[in-house]
Amino acid sequence: MKGISPLIASVILIAFTTAIAGIMATWATTFVREKTTGISTETKCIGALDITTLSFSNGNVSFTVKNTNTQISLTTLKASIIYADPLKNREYILSDYSVSDPMPPASIDWAIINTSDSEKPLSVEAISMNCPDYPAALHFS
Repeated sequence: MKGISPLIASVILIAFTTAIAGIMATWATTFVREKTTGISTETKCIGALDITTLSFSNGNVSFTVKNTNTQISLTTLKASIIYADPLKNREYILSDYSVSDPMPPASIDWAIINTSDSEKPLSVEAISMNCPDYPAALHFS
């Protein structure tokens, strides 16, 4: 029984190793590019959403919403009105309350939400669906 010569075995081993290295290089390049893009987008989200000028009067919660970022638009903005009693907490889609969707970079909008509740909430929290890890919150004084 004859085997393959050592020279042929070496050539096959080198070809196989080179093919695996090529596949790994292509995968690594794609992987790094995807991760870098994700980090770049997340970096832009840090501090992009801000809430100011919070007030409560006759069941109406009013506040300003700011997109402090100059590069990205914020989409599907939602606000949560937080009460001492968690059963009263409510979430509102801000485009239903005259806030632009998407909210352009470096813009400011005003929202007035009728909560139909005479109890003053504890705080308002806002979030953008394209930057969900970076909400903004402001407590009533």
